[in-house]
Amino acid sequence: MASTEIQGADYSAHSLSVIQVESGAQPFGDDVLRQISKLVPEVLRTRRWFRAKARTISEVLVLDVIPFSAVNYVLVLKLSYTEGESETYLLPLSLTTNADDAVLNALGSEPLAVLRSEEGQERIIYSAFANPAFRSSLLSAIAENKSFAGKEGTFFAKRIETPVTGASDLNPQLESSVSRAEQSNTSVIFGTQFILKLFRKVEPGINPDIEMGAFLTEHGFANTPAVLGTLEYRSKAEDAAYSAGILQKFVANRGDAWKYTLDSLSGFFQRALLRSAPPESLAGEHSLRLMEREMPADARQLIGDYAESARLLGQRTAEMHAVLARGQEADFVPEPFSPSDAVKLYEEMHHEADTAFNVLRQKQGAITGAGAESARELLQLENRVRERFAELKNSRIGADRIRFHGDYHLGQVLYTGSDFMIIDFEGEPARPLSERRGKTLALRDVAGMIRSFQYAAYAALFGQVAGLPANADNPATVERWSAFWYAWVSAAYLKGYFETAGIANFIPNSPDGRRLALDAFLLQKALYEVAYELNNRPDWVRIPLRGILDLIQ
Repeated sequence: MASTEIQGADYSAHSLSVIQVESGAQPFGDDVLRQISKLVPEVLRTRRWFRAKARTISEVLVLDVIPFSAVNYVLVLKLSYTEGESETYLLPLSLTTNADDAVLNALGSEPLAVLRSEEGQERIIYSAFANPAFRSSLLSAIAENKSFAGKEGTFFAKRIETPVTGASDLNPQLESSVSRAEQSNTSVIFGTQFILKLFRKVEPGINPDIEMGAFLTEHGFANTPAVLGTLEYRSKAEDAAYSAGILQKFVANRGDAWKYTLDSLSGFFQRALLRSAPPESLAGEHSLRLMEREMPADARQLIGDYAESARLLGQRTAEMHAVLARGQEADFVPEPFSPSDAVKLYEEMHHEADTAFNVLRQKQGAITGAGAESARELLQLENRVRERFAELKNSRIGADRIRFHGDYHLGQVLYTGSDFMIIDFEGEPARPLSERRGKTLALRDVAGMIRSFQYAAYAALFGQVAGLPANADNPATVERWSAFWYAWVSAAYLKGYFETAGIANFIPNSPDGRRLALDAFLLQKALYEVAYELNNRPDWVRIPLRGILDLIQ
């Protein structure tokens, strides 16, 4: 690989390397691929969708090159690390016909390298998602059920038509753009009609986002975007299929429910902080009991329309679970929650507690302010947390295990202006595929959303709510109002959920069972958040700490 300072154009301003190729050679021949492999680690560190930035890449191996056209390719990469298991990533690349400054500037941060032939002809290798022709080719491939063969495997595009979706006009001429909202994958929006997500990190087996989305679409659940097509890579060497992408109907929206919630909280705090008296203390009031009370007129006035939104979101959650609980296929059929399931869940939660308390002890000194006192208090109550998990192991939960969302929070729901659409069924990316495709009690999803409500309410303390600075003069009052909003909104959500679910088999058949399971999942989620925040945002750890203390005291 040559230096960027060789004769010809100067690419140093764009941090580009120049790769020399022989005349007439394949653009992605073995020698070029070896040199691209050396560039990949540095490139990946700049990409939002790369999940392993904290790990050190020891080797990059190009497993396959899939040609979509003379200028568009998909590379299948095996990334090995100094520690832990290797991972497989998809890297779509395109080639320009020239490499002048105008092209470079138009591509922004997307260029990877420059190919230079013996005659001096130069072409830029860049992210194929910056190429409208590549984006269109993905939609066209699904519309026509095309396949693309590489040396080691084949890339398949498949159109899905059901009585629910009918035959959609997948017009590849639609104007397309790359979504900036996606983090762990890459999504392309086609006009106002379709959205295609390419999975970047792939594993053998079906991705739950495809599996769950297709199931819900086929069974008539209207509050998730309909699945219209899929992408898949099949490796001959491994005799394995990798889910590579999903095409869904685009849903017009006003952003995710997290944004909608923070916007609503801005109005809530504007009204609440005008009050001379602090809010009613609801300490010790469990959300399951609070939902049985009529929301006071004063609370409804302060919370505004969001109280009904929370109830509606609870209703939609229960409707989703009801559809998932009707599955007859082996991967979806409900199964009784057995004593062995209880032991397994206990062990999983116990492991979560081990991780959280170990990190908390290691990093306690970095916690300041109100969080420091909460940390000291929780460390003294560690045994009480573990006792709550033990209760789950020793009790009978009369409910079925079903498929579930797995990473359910306000960021996984779109707000349309009048309703909610549930998206992103991949589950927690850090968990193995087998776990993400497993079954558990539906209340795990419910707990995830309730934890998200608390995060939204307490985000006001960190300057995330418009009109309320992080250094507000009255943080104690802000926190009191945050707790008030969180309590009543959680109650409204649970009310919508349980009224809709009724006596469904996926709901524990006794009030004690419901509370036991819900609290266990809330504790598990909050413990996970403790470790996450201490490793990423130590100031925010006070949110899950407060959540745990409220549950066990």
